Amino acid sequence: MDIMVPDGQDPYTLLGVTRESSVAEIRERYLVLVQIWHPDKHQSSPAKVREEVTRQMQQINAAYEHLTAAHERAARDRQSRERQERQTRERQNRERQDRERQTREREDRERQTREREDRERQTRERQNRERETHDRRDREREARERQDRERETREREHPRAQWTHPGLAGASQQDKFSGASSTIHPIAMSLRSGERGYTLRAYLDEERTEAVFPGAQSRLLLFRSLESMRKYVARTEAHELARLAGWEDFVDQLGSTATEPDDDHCFDFDLVLYSLRYPPTQWVPALFVANRDFVREVSEAFSIDDVLRLLTVGSPLDYLDDLFRSVDKPVAGWGARRQLASLNGGLVSNAWRKALHGIEEHVRWLR
Repeated sequence: MDIMVPDGQDPYTLLGVTRESSVAEIRERYLVLVQIWHPDKHQSSPAKVREEVTRQMQQINAAYEHLTAAHERAARDRQSRERQERQTRERQNRERQDRERQTREREDRERQTREREDRERQTRERQNRERETHDRRDREREARERQDRERETREREHPRAQWTHPGLAGASQQDKFSGASSTIHPIAMSLRSGERGYTLRAYLDEERTEAVFPGAQSRLLLFRSLESMRKYVARTEAHELARLAGWEDFVDQLGSTATEPDDDHCFDFDLVLYSLRYPPTQWVPALFVANRDFVREVSEAFSIDDVLRLLTVGSPLDYLDDLFRSVDKPVAGWGARRQLASLNGGLVSNAWRKALHGIEEHVRWLR
C-alpha cells in the first residue's frame, strides 16, 4: 500500500530509502538527513534559506513519522497475523492431537475388545477341546472297560478243548491217542505285546515230529495264568484232552500247584520282535531257532497256511534258520557268519513279523 505525507510527496523518495528498507535503515537515513537539514545548522543563513530548511525538515520529520508508523503498523499486523497463525496452528495441533488421541483411544478400545473377544474365544475353544477330549477319553475308557468286560467274559467261557492237529482227523485219531505214552509239557508264550500266557504241547511220537496243542474253533487256547490252566485241565469233564495216552501221569506230575515252565518250554515273541531292531549279526541264534520251530509246530497244528508259506524251503526264514543252525559249527560256522553279515535284514525282519502276527491271530485267551 502506498504511503504519502500530508503534502502528497512520497516519504520513501523524500528520505531516499526503498520500500524494502528496514526500520533501522530508515532511521539511519533519517539521522543523516537531520544532520544536513536541521535548522540549527543554518542559523547564519538568510531568512529564506532558514525557512526552506525548516520546511524541508518538517517534511523529513513527517515522512519519518509516517514510515515509522507504517512499519509499526505492519509489524503489529504481522505479529497479529503470526499470533493468529500460531494460534490457528496450535488449535489445529490440539485438534489433531485430540483426534489422534481419540483415534488411539478408539483403536485401544477396539484392540482391547478384540483381545478380550480373542481370549474369550480361545477360552471357549480350549474348554470345548478339553470337554471333547474329556468326553472322548470317557468314551474310550468306557469302550475299553466294555471290551475288557467282554473279553473277560469270553475268556471265562471255557470252550471244550481238544488236541488240534490235521493228523488227528478221521479214523486215525483214536489210534494216535491210544498209542504209546505221549510227552506233554506246559509251555509259556509271550506275545509281541508282552502279554504272557500258558498252554500245553504234546508230542505223539518219540521222534517229536508231530506236536499237538489244546485248541477250539481253530484257535490255540492260551491261559492268563498257570493256576487257571491247572484248574481247567484237572476238570476232565470240561475238555477232551484226557483222551491222550499218558494224560493221568501228566496230571499227577502237575500236582496241586503249577510251576513255571523251564527255559526250553518258554517262547518269547516279544524278545524276537525286539531283536529285529538290530542287524542280523546281533541276533541270538538259539532264540530264533527255538521260536522258529515253535511257530512251525503251531502253524502245522492249526493249518495256518500264511505262516507255513513263510517257512517253506528256500524262504528267507528257512535260509536264516539254516545259517543259525550252522553258525556255531567249526568249519561251516565261518561261512554262515559271513552270509549272516550280508543278509538282507529288512526282508527277514518283515517275514518274521508276519509269521508272529499270523500265530497271534489264532490265539484265544482264557482265564
